[in-house]
Amino acid sequence: MTTTPLLAPTPIGDVLEALTPGDLRVSPALAHNAVASPHPRATLAAGAPSNQQILDASKQFYSGHHAVVDATTENAKSVAQSQPAYVKQLNGYDWNSQQLTQDEQSTTSSSIFGSNGAGGLWGPALDNVKADQLFTTIGVGVSADVQFFIGGAGGLGCVWDIAKREGPKGYGYATGELGLRITAAINVQCVIFNQLPSALSYDVFGLKVSIDAGISLAFQMFYTNLSSLTLLGFGVGVGVGVGGGATVFGGHIWNFG
Repeated sequence: MTTTPLLAPTPIGDVLEALTPGDLRVSPALAHNAVASPHPRATLAAGAPSNQQILDASKQFYSGHHAVVDATTENAKSVAQSQPAYVKQLNGYDWNSQQLTQDEQSTTSSSIFGSNGAGGLWGPALDNVKADQLFTTIGVGVSADVQFFIGGAGGLGCVWDIAKREGPKGYGYATGELGLRITAAINVQCVIFNQLPSALSYDVFGLKVSIDAGISLAFQMFYTNLSSLTLLGFGVGVGVGVGGGATVFGGHIWNFG
């Protein structure tokens, strides 16, 4: 018997597979050493991975974990397009204050975990994250023109330990990219990490792919440790575009609250 896929195919895998190192734009923010500094450096860090290495690592990750990536992408698209009141609520919070409020916690918790074990708006993503068994943390928020640390393209929101071993934290990341475009009416993002919320404090780098999947969408892979390509997680932002294509980026992620 033929099994019908639960999710319509997404273009992320096709886009990744077609990319070559020459297709990748290099963000100026990658030109910083992997040290605890809020300032980008002027030249590429010695020992930084090549575009080929970053691309190969991202393709390998997607090949082994496409179910959770595709489920998160489809879930994010669905939420962005069918839940305008929820998206407006997320965009109405003052994430820039770096103070995680009770209302922000309640809204993100109920939308991720639901009530009585039924799952919330992000139930499909959560179920696939649990099934994947690689990740510990899920978060939702908004894409933003973030001016903390590196400054530029980034995101702000609230992350939760899936197993509830610790409380939630606010998260922020900035990658120093230019040209971020946001359609506020459908601006939402979902982030998945393999570190607990309280541990999210890293210089990061990785690959960002901007695609048109019937709606503007950005898929990002996050790595730590320039010399070893240590996976941190990934994120999907909907309502966000940077002109298409793929970019190698560098920047910083932090937690607050």
